[in-house]
Amino acid sequence: MVPVSSGRFVAALSFAVALSSLGALGCNGNDPIPQEVIDGLPAETGSPSALHRPGQPCLSCHSTYGGDAPAFAIAGTVYKETSMGALAAAPNVKVEIFDSAGPSRFACTNAAGNFYIEKDKWADLTFPLKVRAGQRSMNSIIGREGSCAACHKLPSDDRPGNGAGKDSAGVVLVDDGDTDPICGGGAP
Repeated sequence: MVPVSSGRFVAALSFAVALSSLGALGCNGNDPIPQEVIDGLPAETGSPSALHRPGQPCLSCHSTYGGDAPAFAIAGTVYKETSMGALAAAPNVKVEIFDSAGPSRFACTNAAGNFYIEKDKWADLTFPLKVRAGQRSMNSIIGREGSCAACHKLPSDDRPGNGAGKDSAGVVLVDDGDTDPICGGGAP
């Protein structure tokens, strides 16, 4: 054991306490990356429910970090285009997720187009994932993020239309009428 002078020990302890108070040591709810996403979300309208915040990154809040219950393994929002070209929620769509370990699960979209699978119902989810929403399969794989909106962002000034742009694949779109009887819709 190397002897440490009391002055060095006090300096090292003071430095550790200072880092800890800044969130640099351990997890204390101040992780700047997820916190920046949460802080950037628009104000909540209405009360939280399965229908709230369509198109937003669900796992930012419904995770160990965010702490909102229930915690999700995967979640997102599915849209369709109206005859006028506007985006609208796509309810009753079957979203099937295939993980790299082999199992698959599915969820149905609700009236807001939202779907989710709770973490306790798929605790062993293994990335990368493949996804099919209705009759559309995603061509790329999901490598690490359970919030669809991390890549499939809502339209904005720099991403008009369906939200596609340099930092977004655009929202998840299915064809109008692409519903499934399992999810309360018509024939797939």
